[in-house]
Amino acid sequence: MSSQLRWGVNKYQDASSRMSPALLRARSRYTKRNVATGIVIAGIVCGIYAYAATATGSDDFSDVPMPPVPENEVEKLRRERGGESRI
Repeated sequence: MSSQLRWGVNKYQDASSRMSPALLRARSRYTKRNVATGIVIAGIVCGIYAYAATATGSDDFSDVPMPPVPENEVEKLRRERGGESRI
């Protein structure tokens, strides 16, 4: 049976939906451990993100050959951009 009794009364919360003192005492044992676990998991996530950002940020694509752009595509792009010759 769940924490909800048959008559709709919750024995772990009072009428204002706050946790009862008994529930606060029962949960207090696990608060420090849960906070420590959360910090460890957040640290792992941040470490993986930082590693991925630094590993991919140092890629150099100068050795990758660019295929030639056909002349008709170049003219089409120039017309679309208003005559800019940055291609």
